[in-house]
Amino acid sequence: MSRESAIECRLSRAARLFGNNTALINVTDRLSFSDLDQMVSERARQLQQHGVSEQQWTALRVTTSQQGVIDWLAVLRAGGIALPVGQRTPEAGLQEMLSEHKIGLYIPEPGALPAQSSSIPTAGLASPSEREAALAEQLFFRANTPCAGILTSGSTGRPRVAVHSYANYVRSAQGSQQLIPLVAGDRYLLSLPLNHVGGLAIIMRCLESGATMVLGGRAEDAKFLERHSISHISMVATQLRRLLEQRDIDLPELRCILLGGGPVAETLLEQARQHQLPCYLSYGLTEMASQVLTHDPQGRAHILPYRELTLAADGEIMVRGETLFLGYLRNGEIRSATDHEGWFATRDLGRWLGAGLAIIGRKDNQFISGGENIQPESIELELRRHPAIREAVVVARPDDEYGHRPVAFVDSHNHIPPEEELKAWLRERLAAFLVPDEFLPIPPQEGMKVPRKQLECLAKQSRKRES
Repeated sequence: MSRESAIECRLSRAARLFGNNTALINVTDRLSFSDLDQMVSERARQLQQHGVSEQQWTALRVTTSQQGVIDWLAVLRAGGIALPVGQRTPEAGLQEMLSEHKIGLYIPEPGALPAQSSSIPTAGLASPSEREAALAEQLFFRANTPCAGILTSGSTGRPRVAVHSYANYVRSAQGSQQLIPLVAGDRYLLSLPLNHVGGLAIIMRCLESGATMVLGGRAEDAKFLERHSISHISMVATQLRRLLEQRDIDLPELRCILLGGGPVAETLLEQARQHQLPCYLSYGLTEMASQVLTHDPQGRAHILPYRELTLAADGEIMVRGETLFLGYLRNGEIRSATDHEGWFATRDLGRWLGAGLAIIGRKDNQFISGGENIQPESIELELRRHPAIREAVVVARPDDEYGHRPVAFVDSHNHIPPEEELKAWLRERLAAFLVPDEFLPIPPQEGMKVPRKQLECLAKQSRKRES
């Protein structure tokens, strides 16, 4: 398939191939692929009548729900470019972002009608007569044309919009299928946020294969997984740990736990193996429409079809392929982020270890302490191996003598061990300059990832209290 060829809408294709098979199950209802196709068409026509038109950027608040799935698919079918936004994004910051990127329409809540962004003049939108003339469903997509964007903060903390084509999502699903088979009748738990590429990737995998999306449950809820015969789950290490903490785990239907979102301790993977839970440890990123490389349950790394991955001289992971995004949206224009050979620099550092790829950490997280390079992730890995530690995040704190020193934030299974015990644990395993000066509790947070910038501020505040 060339970059210019047309791709059939995966939902209309699924309705044609799988028709009455169950596409989606939620707490109160279930929809066939034909039902879902019809509901998306009706919603798309409604959106078109209220301003969504071909290549019209449309931001939409989403939840991981039936309506969230319908809304995202409907914006695409209406011909628009969908930008899903999570419920926790502050309204003021969102409006500023819409203005900055010249995004004209905004759906303020699932199922609502789109409203014109206050920052975009009326002339920037199609007129009512033009909209009426354009009421046609988008059932085929040009491979290299924008269809959706994802907000990604990257290393700066300032949201950027990574722009994908429809081909990016289709090739991502097809490549995943080669390593992790998904067929009609399988049940994939959809619990990841739909404003993240991981959640959207599940939708596309199920449409591509005819598998069923199951809503309304948590990935770490063993009873829900057993009751709904879940065969596939996507989760992060924190959720796997919570799943393993439950008693009498019996999940005979479960064939794949796709782990992403950061490093996973080998001790955690070993616990999963003891419970006969098949874990696929993946490396992926928003800019590559989810997975790039995935380790099978035996630990062998597989670069998935339609992707390429290599390591630069300094260990930075470089990627390219048919899942690579079109670029970042800046002031209403899409700007490429690749070098002259089409490689995208991920800012992640990696190293080949036997048959696997070890992710060392982020280039952006590395800092210098007394002339020594410190990669926080290496300290975090050893802390997570301590039997009492559930999670660890290490950040740099300014220091008058050394420039910067590491500070560790930790979470425990029961209670945080004494600081001297943790320091002794690390001294046995790491060079002395890598042992953090201070250990603090990880503050409560809503998401699965702890924001490093927030912890850096807390580390500085702790130093001020000491002085």
